Amino acid sequence: MPYLLDKPRVEFRHRPLLFIDMEYTGLDPARHEIIEIAALLVSQPDLNITNSYYAKVAPRHIVTADPKSLKVTSYSPSAWKEAIPLRQALLDLTDLAPDCLLAGWGIQTEWEFLNAALATENLTFFYDHHLIEVYTLAFVKFFRAVEPKFLNLGSTARALGISIDRHKPDSDISATFEIFKILVGGFPHQNPA
Repeated sequence: MPYLLDKPRVEFRHRPLLFIDMEYTGLDPARHEIIEIAALLVSQPDLNITNSYYAKVAPRHIVTADPKSLKVTSYSPSAWKEAIPLRQALLDLTDLAPDCLLAGWGIQTEWEFLNAALATENLTFFYDHHLIEVYTLAFVKFFRAVEPKFLNLGSTARALGISIDRHKPDSDISATFEIFKILVGGFPHQNPA
């Protein structure tokens, strides 16, 4: 599968960030599927949202789904009747955010599912191979703090005064982006020499 190695190099401070959150029929990219996607395209270095994306994705083999995952995502055939094919969602993301850096709370899972989905659809990777994991930034921020006791998206959002409706990708990704802005806002901004 082609990767974007032949593309010109872009300074990381100028590459758009695609904050992305997905829901799945389970946690194994080899057996399970993406069924919901929310994304925010963010410009650098100003960290402004320039575009957004949301789609429910039609599962191809719902019989392999983990029932617990379907419950968490509130999946039902009627709620997904307007869902789009996976290929269309991937093409939409490719058009939305070419050459982006992927960012998210625990972005590794999204990255693994995107890699598997692009391979299945024989599509080119549209993102850089570096990832920005907001969980890691939160770990650094709260490592020596008394609260929160558990470092997950919900507890981190609450600790920072951000509202969230968990396991709703559009709410999760908005909260993740707000957390990111707060956490990177605490770093000293210096012009590189």
